[in-house]
Amino acid sequence: MRLYGVMDEREFEKLATGLRKKAVATCLSCGADAMQADDVAQDVLLRLWQMRDTLDRYRSLDALVAVMARNNVASLHRKEHCVPIMSVNHKDLPSQIISPDESLISSQEVAWLNDTIKRLPSTQYAVLHMRQVECRSFDEIARRLGIENSTARSLLSRARIKLLDEIKKRNKL
Repeated sequence: MRLYGVMDEREFEKLATGLRKKAVATCLSCGADAMQADDVAQDVLLRLWQMRDTLDRYRSLDALVAVMARNNVASLHRKEHCVPIMSVNHKDLPSQIISPDESLISSQEVAWLNDTIKRLPSTQYAVLHMRQVECRSFDEIARRLGIENSTARSLLSRARIKLLDEIKKRNKL
């Protein structure tokens, strides 16, 4: 049963306005700002146009658009939340803010953290470094290491858990 059939440009344009509104609304409800929502909606419509010959497989284009928009926003958020690990350079801060004692303690903590990270198993260290320092995507990490995307995610999770355990031990939590 074909709900939509093969669409020509005019038929697609008729549907596009409503689908774009649905995509934007979904993006906004998922935490995207207005500019991101517009970009994602445009990407979703472009993808739908590319899929126009196979849209008859879907019962609801609205549901398809919502899923596509939600997934695109989730990808955006994952990319945004990659925060590089950086060592603190107190030389850049005014001396009134950091006392010599605080500076010494902070530099010791940074040295301890760097040593702890270097003691991670090599694959966990590689994934952590590529994700947190180089801000690479999981797809790129997996491709570079010749592993599955899910394996890269698992290795990163294990590395973070191991670091958290070490921090808890150090702080006696």
